[in-house]
Amino acid sequence: MTSAEHTEYERLTHEMELHFIALTPLFMEYCENVIFGEEIEDLRYYCFHFYNDNYLSHLFQKLSYRIERLYKEINPEQFPNLSDGFANLLIYLKEPIARENDLEYKAENFVYWRNQILNDPALAHNGSFRKYLVAL
Repeated sequence: MTSAEHTEYERLTHEMELHFIALTPLFMEYCENVIFGEEIEDLRYYCFHFYNDNYLSHLFQKLSYRIERLYKEINPEQFPNLSDGFANLLIYLKEPIARENDLEYKAENFVYWRNQILNDPALAHNGSFRKYLVAL
């Protein structure tokens, strides 16, 4: 990504992370890394979790709408890598909506989070993660 694209990214996202910090700093870092060209496999699981979380779903959807709005503001001819990065992030953010009725997708996510809980039992004490311990 060019320095002009970095400057445009900074302009577009100025203080945005502060509005969405409840989605966790790690998640926000993953989002930023995707914009800068990395593939973050775990991001898809976080997107599923936040989209289906009773408390954070509205904030996740608000982030998705904000990213979509910012994507539309980017001139793809002037900032092609930045435009591609935002488009890639939107794919991750919109996947839970597009696959909402896909039972295989849901099962895959439940298995992922169940394994995360088994590796970090502190997650089991968080009400948002208990649902992954029940059988599908």
